Amino acid sequence: MEKKEFDARLARDYCMEYGMIVGLICSASFLCSMHGFDAALLGQAGNVLGLIAFISAGALIRQYGRKMGRLTFGRSCYMAFLTYVFAIMVTAVVQYIYFRFMDDGQLAGQVQQIIQMPEYRQWLQQMAGEEDVDKLLHESLQFMYNPERMTLQLVWMNLLLALLLMVPTALLGRRK
Repeated sequence: MEKKEFDARLARDYCMEYGMIVGLICSASFLCSMHGFDAALLGQAGNVLGLIAFISAGALIRQYGRKMGRLTFGRSCYMAFLTYVFAIMVTAVVQYIYFRFMDDGQLAGQVQQIIQMPEYRQWLQQMAGEEDVDKLLHESLQFMYNPERMTLQLVWMNLLLALLLMVPTALLGRRK
């Protein structure tokens, strides 16, 4: 196979497609995880789908490398990061729709049940020190009722996760 020159625009276009695929898998993982509080099997399915998203990103980058020529580690990292950025965009839309129209405060209710446990309150009092734990919990729960803030927080967390997964994905995506 002849070695082709790396075309960043073409790679970006492929990353958009790959990001759509990975984003749909991540969205399914998110939705399963959100309903995993009520059904443990759905929560586990969400975890499995998250792993499938990671493996899929690496496999798609490897497929691109086979089609377009050998990818260096840096180019594989570039493609992995772009793929995750586009996947985050797709997932953010699904998360916003979920929190705006489908959640109806269920997540906040679940969290509120957890924080009412005596062990958790005691742990919070130890961690917060002199601060008023009830005020801290009230502010946290108010944050959870705002779909825009929840979605933005998840976008930032997903970007951090993308930075962490970029190198393993690039290694998975490189040909041996």
